[in-house]
Amino acid sequence: MQSTYFSDLHFRLGAGYLYCHQGNCKHTFVIRDMRLIHPEDTQNQAEYPLMTFHMQRRFQKCSVCQIYLATKMTVDDKWAPNNPCYFCKQCYYLLHYKEDDSLLYHHTVYDYFQE
Repeated sequence: MQSTYFSDLHFRLGAGYLYCHQGNCKHTFVIRDMRLIHPEDTQNQAEYPLMTFHMQRRFQKCSVCQIYLATKMTVDDKWAPNNPCYFCKQCYYLLHYKEDDSLLYHHTVYDYFQE
């Protein structure tokens, strides 16, 4: 892939394509339009392709308090409002542990890392 240039690719405008990397990470993309270079455009090839859109990062907040960022995610949690359900540290321990630090009921939980 590192030896492939964009000019080597054959594609149709508006068609959907699949970009796969690291074996199983798949992204779909569509090339909507293109045009020839204009004199007002940067002439430096190293600056291409130009980024025209950058998605804002969205952080997952706690499903309970909606204030703090999620650090835990539960799956098939019988008392959770959603499946999967995201919890901040405070809400997770408050809703899943007794005062003596023993678990209230069995459930599947994962650490959740914000991307």
